[in-house]
Amino acid sequence: MELYFSENLKKIDEESYSSFGYSEDILMENAGGGCYRELLNLYGKSLLRQSAVTVICGKGNNGGDGFVLSRYLFNAGFNPKTVILSEIGSYKGIAKKNLDILINLGAEVTEISKEDKIPDLCVILDRTDILADAVFGVGLNREINGFFKKIIEIINDKNKELKNFDIICIDVPSGLNADTGEFMGAGIVNNIKKVFTFGGLKTGFYINAGEKLLLGEKTVLIDINQPARLLKKHRTGIEIITPEEISKCFRDREKTGVKFDYGHLLVIAGSSGKSGAAFMASYAGFKGGSGLVTAAVPAKLNDIMEIKTVEIMTYPVFDDDAGFFKENGAEIIKENLLKGKNAVVIGPGIGLREETKKFLHRILPEIKVPVILDADALNILSEDTDFLKKTANKADLILTPHFKEMERLSGIDRKIIEKDPITVGKNFAKEFGVYLMLKGSSIFIFDKNGETVSLQCGHSPLLASGGSGDVLSGLIGAFICCGMSLFVSMKCAAFILVYSAKNLENEYGDFGAGAVKITENVPKAVNLLKKQQKEI
Repeated sequence: MELYFSENLKKIDEESYSSFGYSEDILMENAGGGCYRELLNLYGKSLLRQSAVTVICGKGNNGGDGFVLSRYLFNAGFNPKTVILSEIGSYKGIAKKNLDILINLGAEVTEISKEDKIPDLCVILDRTDILADAVFGVGLNREINGFFKKIIEIINDKNKELKNFDIICIDVPSGLNADTGEFMGAGIVNNIKKVFTFGGLKTGFYINAGEKLLLGEKTVLIDINQPARLLKKHRTGIEIITPEEISKCFRDREKTGVKFDYGHLLVIAGSSGKSGAAFMASYAGFKGGSGLVTAAVPAKLNDIMEIKTVEIMTYPVFDDDAGFFKENGAEIIKENLLKGKNAVVIGPGIGLREETKKFLHRILPEIKVPVILDADALNILSEDTDFLKKTANKADLILTPHFKEMERLSGIDRKIIEKDPITVGKNFAKEFGVYLMLKGSSIFIFDKNGETVSLQCGHSPLLASGGSGDVLSGLIGAFICCGMSLFVSMKCAAFILVYSAKNLENEYGDFGAGAVKITENVPKAVNLLKKQQKEI
């Protein structure tokens, strides 16, 4: 499902008018009418009839959408209160037209356009069950201050502790920048029940404040019947990963299939004190469906791995009993382990010793199959990005940094990355010619030319513990071994990791399941996903 920037949506609107003869009236009618239908779907007629509904409207077209919603509610007998935040005579264009219709129908319209009227708004809010927020839309291009800032603060304060009323945001939560996901001086934040958005999903719902408010999970996309060819023409190349898409990637296996049909994953990981990283990445490779998994670990760790693993083969790499990879280990792996592998995971728990850095520089150029680089491997490569670029010319590299690791790799301040992860990620993937998975509570996935971006939104608190990244790397490797393309493998791994964790929340709540339990649940999660999609 495509994400859009406000500029793209503006062009779609303009070309709808100029090339197809649409009018603003049509789109506003479709938007407001769509909100009414979704409100009915959400609450049902009976509950909606028992609820006090207030629609609070700004001066622009977002307010106009609110007037249309109020009209639909009024004509259906729900008697909403409509609050306008500018003087009646100041409205223009189709917003004025729809306000006039509302007044002519005899609907209750209250003007609160000055600060001395704010107490009247407080009385209305105290008697409100559902508040439709139609104050500011995607056209907001300035900081909110003064009177409007006070209005938004009052709405938030009234709903902060008691959660007196549900908020339904029309197109975007008022004050939110639809592109950056940041609030512009003030913004609706408390008790947002749903966002009814038009035209296309906004990028800002999935980053920064938009992400923290889980707007992506709360959004309903309303079709306002714009030309499909325009939506396609103005695609951004940024998409949301959907269950439908992922379920199609996991086809039923042949009944006569054998382990060699599903590839062989090599995991190079671990050091003293971090054998768990090697185990979790390897175990995820197995649970993700790879036919064979071999874990190459420093020899000192091998006994631990042998005890912990049954389905996974281990290979002790000579380490002078040091417990970490040494430079000569690269030759051992090259001679004994690289042949016949379909993908390699390298980095979890390997440490940052000088000998290990030399080891990584020696082994990477020898690998000709896709390489998933994680954790310490990324930190080592951040010290020599020229080497990273040269290596990317010889094999497909998948980098899986979290934001702090991305700061080291790119040299860009973490705050800048968090503010605009899409631009930073696209530029990095294109410059270095690598596949990139940028990990936060949302996961951003970039192809190697930086032109296509997939976003795994939604998160589980069960993933906020050590080992989740190791599991993710192992899943990517497993899916590559099973025959998926690199980009699809990354998308599937991100989705399935979150999906598996979410399916454990009923049992564990929001902590304590651990990476191993989440990994063990992966096959069940894939099977459940396939069943659910078949039933739709």
